[in-house]
Parts: sequence; structure tokens; C-alpha cells
Amino acid sequence: MSPTSAIEILRAPRLLPRRLLASRPRGGDAAGAPAWRSAALALALLLSACGDTDPPPEVRESGCPRCAGATQAGALPRGDIDECSGVVAGKLHPDALYVHNDSGDEPRFFAIGLGGALRAEVNVVGAAAVDWEDIARGPCRTGGGSCLFLADIGDNDGDRDSTTIYGVPEPETLGGAPLASTAEAFVLSYPDGSHDAETLLVHPTTGALTLVTKVDEGSSSVYELPALPAAGAPATLVRAGSIQPPAGSPRFTSGDVHPDGTGVLLRTSSHVLYYPMTPDQTVAQALAGPPCTLPSPDEDQAEAIAWVPGGWDYVTIGEGGEAPIHRVSCQAP
Repeated sequence: MSPTSAIEILRAPRLLPRRLLASRPRGGDAAGAPAWRSAALALALLLSACGDTDPPPEVRESGCPRCAGATQAGALPRGDIDECSGVVAGKLHPDALYVHNDSGDEPRFFAIGLGGALRAEVNVVGAAAVDWEDIARGPCRTGGGSCLFLADIGDNDGDRDSTTIYGVPEPETLGGAPLASTAEAFVLSYPDGSHDAETLLVHPTTGALTLVTKVDEGSSSVYELPALPAAGAPATLVRAGSIQPPAGSPRFTSGDVHPDGTGVLLRTSSHVLYYPMTPDQTVAQALAGPPCTLPSPDEDQAEAIAWVPGGWDYVTIGEGGEAPIHRVSCQAP
């Protein structure tokens, strides 16, 4: 219950339980008024304490990228990409975007050009596709190299005992027949039960993983794993805080860490948020600060966001066949 709801209990006695109402004087006798109002106040404070009462964060006014409005850079190619749920830009191929579908598809991802032209389909060997929700890029577990991390972290029903992040090397070449890449599977569990999540963030230098849960109201939780475990070895995430958007939908649907580690993009169903990050901060520490609000293109089922290499532009993609690819041009903070 929010603080506002608690106040409403005091203003509207009809919301009180019958037991409390019975003690309220029926006429204008003020002698009993303090008793029922004190009981109402105690009830309101108790109910308020049971809920998430943290106020939304303030919007940052300085240190924000300076952005123009969104423009359509292209569209997803006609064919198998009909429910895009995650996007990330390449390092070996900075003119490519890697995307994947939501639940219901095979374990695979696609490389497309910045305008949407299909460049490759990559089948992920040794992986399952229960509910892939995001994709990130960072250093490979063994050190060095560029790897893509596919996040099988969706859990709408809240009944998964664990989730899995699949790591594959970024393809060295694109084009031609469908490619195949064998995955390392990192099996992760939460320390406090199951959670639905759609946001995976990978630190570009340390490779630390950060997950942000998705909720319908209140604050989401932030979990981290400082280092990738050995492939196949289960690991438990560490809760590293909570986060709430300053306005709009509370549902975090995607995110990306800037390639130089100086900021984090998060997308909700209604907003695009930017969190500055210093070299000595973890991603979770950066997310604890107030965000900037950046242009948010109007898309159906706003699901995917990624930085474009070589600057401060970012792209967003919604779900649907031949969905538009929007690009927002920004200058450094």
C-alpha cells in the first residue's frame, strides 16, 4: 500500500474494518473521536509498512547525453524475426546488430545490418530456448575475445528454479549459410526464490553480470554475479539493490552498458533511462543513482535497446514482424 492509500484510510472511514467502525461515535460526540482516529492511524501505518513505500527517484538534470529525436533507421527483415526481445551491437562487426526472438523460437540469434538487412543466422548448439529475453556483449569467460550472452531469464509464471545465460563467441564472419556456435551454459539461481526478468547487463571490462527483475508495480530488484562460473557449474546471484523508474511503467524490459563503461541504458515499457557510471563503480552501483530520461520511440511492445559503437547513439526495436528499427542520435554528456 502506498502512503497515499494509507492517508485515504484516514479520510474515508468507510474503508475501515467493521470492528474499528463500531468504536466510532455515530453522532457529533467528539469524546470518542481520538480513539477511532488513533486506531485508524495505527492501521494505516501498519499497512503502509507492509508495502513498497519508496518514492520514485528524481530525474537527473546534469551529466546527461544530449539527444535529438528518434528517427527510423530501417526495419527488421521479413521472415523469422517476428518477436524481437533483445539487441546488442557487435565489436568484431560494429556495423552489425545481434537480435533474437522471445519465447517460442529455436535456440538461435540473427545478425542484421544497422538498417535491418539480414546478414546471418546463428544456431546455438547445446542451448535450450525456454524464454530468451535479452542479449548482451562482453569479454569471454576465459578472458579476452568478444562473446555474446543470451539471457534465458523470463519467468512469467514464477516457477523456474534457475535461469541460464548462454555464452557464445561473436561470429568472426557473417553471411552465407546458417552458422552454428557451441554455447557455454551458466546456470544461475536467485538467493530469494524465482523472479521474472528481461534485462541482462554485462560490464565491458570485468565481465560481471547484472540482472534487473521485471515487476508490475513497485521496485525491481538488482542482482549481480561478479565473475562467470565454470560452464555448467551452478552459481547463486547476489542481491545488490533495488531500482524504480522515475515515471511511467515500472516494467524494465532491456538494457545495455556503454562499450567504454561510462553509462548504462535501461528501457521500460514507456521510457528510456540513462545512468552515468564511473570507472570504479559496478553496474549495480551506477543504477542506484538518479537517471536521465532520454527520447523513447513509440513502439509496440518496447523490448530491446542497445548502444551503437563509436559514439553515443542508441537503437531500439519493438516486437512484431518487420518492426521498425529506431535510432536516437546523441552527443556525449
